[in-house]
Formats: sequence, structure tokens, C-alpha cells
Amino acid sequence: MKIENNQNLKKINSNKRRFLSTVFCFLFLFSIFYFLDSSIAKAAELRFVTQTQEINIGQQFQVDLVIDTEQKSINAFEGKIVFPSNLIEIKEVRDGNSIVNFWIERPSINSKSYILYSGITPGGFSGQNGLIFSLVFESLKEGQGAIEIQNTKLLLNDGLGTESSLTVKNLEFRIQDLETTEPLYPKSYILYPPKDTDPPDSFTPKIANDPTLFDGKHFLVFATQDKISGIDRYEIKETRNKKIGAWITRWRVAESPYILQDQDLRSYIFVKAVDNAGNERIEIIVPQNPLR
Repeated sequence: MKIENNQNLKKINSNKRRFLSTVFCFLFLFSIFYFLDSSIAKAAELRFVTQTQEINIGQQFQVDLVIDTEQKSINAFEGKIVFPSNLIEIKEVRDGNSIVNFWIERPSINSKSYILYSGITPGGFSGQNGLIFSLVFESLKEGQGAIEIQNTKLLLNDGLGTESSLTVKNLEFRIQDLETTEPLYPKSYILYPPKDTDPPDSFTPKIANDPTLFDGKHFLVFATQDKISGIDRYEIKETRNKKIGAWITRWRVAESPYILQDQDLRSYIFVKAVDNAGNERIEIIVPQNPLR
């Protein structure tokens, strides 16, 4: 009887060990899947937002490139937008309300089939639906295609330049001739930008000097934003004359950083920001070493 009880006890213990082993394996696998799932959920997401994916021939439509950071702080953006040039034509790039403050490579129409961009947001951006820039296309003929996000890199605002995990969502679209049916939009539909009568935002240009940059010469750094039409260009004038309309010196198209012509810092420096609607904002720096 004792032998039989011992054997039963051994069977029970063996079954317990198997059960615990099974539970342990299940919990181990569950923790792995949970970790992977959490990692995916925490990846920042780049995606396109548009009003319609059903497009008429000859119709213009706007596509916004936005980011959801998933509670991360991102301060650098880089990538390439590729689109089928046989189906759609790029008409305009709009960055007036972008979260990017400094463009290293401003998105522009330099190619018929792709847009390159790279920029920095000092202090970082964290949130949902952060607009990077918008693209306006015009459909050319019937067909199906996709606008793709490629070669993308995001850097965390951690002081180390750590690359952020990332997921992307491309945009698929279909172009059709809707004249045979009731059209969603008239064929002559044109997507006009909002009217911009306001100048760019005020800003404060800064004179800087670093022995490791530009052979130690003084240079100027500046940047601003225009929430509606975006910044078209900057112009700079250095003059000993306080009157901005002085004809002796002309405006120079410039980019930040800008090496100053007057390294003695005896000139007035006028910095003009011009938006894509032609509105202007001018900021002035008085001479640091004025002539007496």
C-alpha cells in the first residue's frame, strides 16, 4: 500500500513539474511577444494624410507628411518622398506650418519623381500629427500608384543623436476618369493655398564666433517661420548707413549661417525674411563697434 501511495505521489509531483514547466514556457513566450509588441507600439510613425484617395484626371490634391512621435522627442528629420511621375506631377511644396525650424535641405521641386528633405527642430518635437511639409500634386492619367516614404531617419532629442525606431505608412491612390459617372470633384478643380497677407514671424538674428568654424570669422545665424505660405528666402544688407533704403549697398540673398562681410562689426546689419506670398519681415542688428 505504501509503495502504491509513493508511486501516486511521484506521478502527482511529475505532473506538477510538467504543469509548472508549461506555465513557465507560456509566460516566457508571452513576455517576449509583449516586449516585441511594446517596442513596435513605441516606434515613431511617419505617414501621409490626404482628403481623398479617389482622384479625377486633371485634379490637384494635397498630401501632408505628418509624424506621431509616440511620446518620444524628435529633433532631426531626414528622408525621401518618391512618387510615380507618369501618373502625378508635383506642383508645389508647402512648409509654412512645419514643425521643422531649420532646413538643412529644404523640400523643393528639384526632380520630377522624388523630394529630398532634412531639417532640425531645436528642443525637439513630441506629439501627434506634427506637420513636416505638404505636397500638392496634379493627376495626369488613369491608373493606380503609391507615394512612398524612403531612406528615412529620425534622431532623438537626447543630446547623443540616437536614431529613433520608426514605422512608415505609404499612400496608395487611384486616378480615374469620373466624367462618365457623377464626379466627386470637377475636373477643373484647383487646390488654392490660403491667402497670405501676414509677414513672417519676428526673429532675432545672432552674431557668433567660433575658432573652429569659418577660420574664426564672425558669422550670423537666423531663422524664422511663416505659418501660411512658408519662407521663400532670406536677404542681408550690411551698411554703415542707418537708413535701410540707402542705395550704396544692395540686398544679398543669404542662408544661415552667413559669414559677415564687415568683420570689424561696425555696420548695421539688416536681415530680411520673405515668404512665398511676397510678404517681408526685416530685423536690424546695430553695430557692436560703431564708428565715432
